[in-house]
Amino acid sequence: MYTTYSILQAITMPKNSLQQKTTFNLNLSLSLKNSIELLAMPYDDLLIEINNALEENIVLTENTEKISEYPSTYEKINENDFVKLEYKESLFSNLENQLLYLGLTNEQLNIAHIMVENLTEVGFLEVSIKTIMHIYLRKHPNSQINTQQCDAVKEKMQTNLEPFGIASFNTQDFLLLQVSHSKDIADRSTVIQLLSDGIDINQVTTTQKYNFLDAIKLLPKTPVDNLDNIQNSYMRPDISIEKIEGNWHINLKKLPTIAVNKEYLSLRNQIPDKTLFNEHLVAARGLIGFLSYRNQYLQQITKALIAKQPQALIEGLECLLPLTQKQLALELGIGESTLSRLIKNKYMETPIGTIKIQDLFSANVGNHASKSIQYRIIQIIQNENVALSDQRICDLLTQDEIVICRRTITKYRKKLNIPSARHRKLFNMKFRK
Repeated sequence: MYTTYSILQAITMPKNSLQQKTTFNLNLSLSLKNSIELLAMPYDDLLIEINNALEENIVLTENTEKISEYPSTYEKINENDFVKLEYKESLFSNLENQLLYLGLTNEQLNIAHIMVENLTEVGFLEVSIKTIMHIYLRKHPNSQINTQQCDAVKEKMQTNLEPFGIASFNTQDFLLLQVSHSKDIADRSTVIQLLSDGIDINQVTTTQKYNFLDAIKLLPKTPVDNLDNIQNSYMRPDISIEKIEGNWHINLKKLPTIAVNKEYLSLRNQIPDKTLFNEHLVAARGLIGFLSYRNQYLQQITKALIAKQPQALIEGLECLLPLTQKQLALELGIGESTLSRLIKNKYMETPIGTIKIQDLFSANVGNHASKSIQYRIIQIIQNENVALSDQRICDLLTQDEIVICRRTITKYRKKLNIPSARHRKLFNMKFRK
């Protein structure tokens, strides 16, 4: 196919003792932690937070007798519970660390951070240099930078960070960068001209065509392909849904059921200085309340998505209907930012496979979801016998009553890192060879 806690700081106090400690460190209030971090935590991260709280909070205990209100189809953890997610957080955090050693000025470093934030999972920069500049100026209104300065940071990142080529715009841009930095490519000037659209394929000889194909066929097609040792991250879906005999069943991944330790709570009046005890009690109750809130709204969000995207969940994301996070947040009576945090970095196991919950949202193009149109474009290109122009793809979609212009097709094709018809023709020649 042509196509990225701690609820409390450690309080070292044994649970079998109520001895008082005179010092403890609390970096952020629980309410702030809940709103900023806990809502956005995927299952595995949240499980760690809960286990840490059980270890460190003197009044918190796991209630093993209570049956979870949110049952799971998974009774024990095994290898099949995990979904393999390549490159994601490990790539981004690694890039952030590398930036510190590039010798960038504070201004350049801030520009580079914005670029990292706008990388796809395969390492492409998904926004333009002009957009990077505007984002920087919004964050630093008193600064004065231009696109040339942003472009210089991009070029430094491409050639000095690992993997090589990070922040390239697309496959064509990435291939051009690799060829430009390689000394072992035959007829390199012609290959560069072809990749940069400097000359047409019909203007070169057959030998030059095959030199071009030989040059690019073994080159990585995305920056992450350059990584020799990729540390894959594994994550379990927060939610699983399945349709049985016409009815949808929702299961939230089971978390420990926690409660306030009633035995410790009964001893509260015997403690002269209740400061530390009260801090632990507030944190414990806050975490219990948060988990109830999280589970309740994840259930509601999932039910709403099933009601609004039933065909997509059965037949595939190419059947998505237009739906924005703002629309669903209004229907559920919660803030858009709250909904965004609740679904961020969370995955759902569905009849069509494990998907990001965010994938079920899409802006509209006419009466169709933009994501569904993108999937249609991918399908058309995958099934093409002859490389189709953007206008021809537009015509085919129009025949299916999808009103869209050629410029939008071009925009989506570039966003999906799909080469132009001319370059796809060259790839097809390579495969036939």
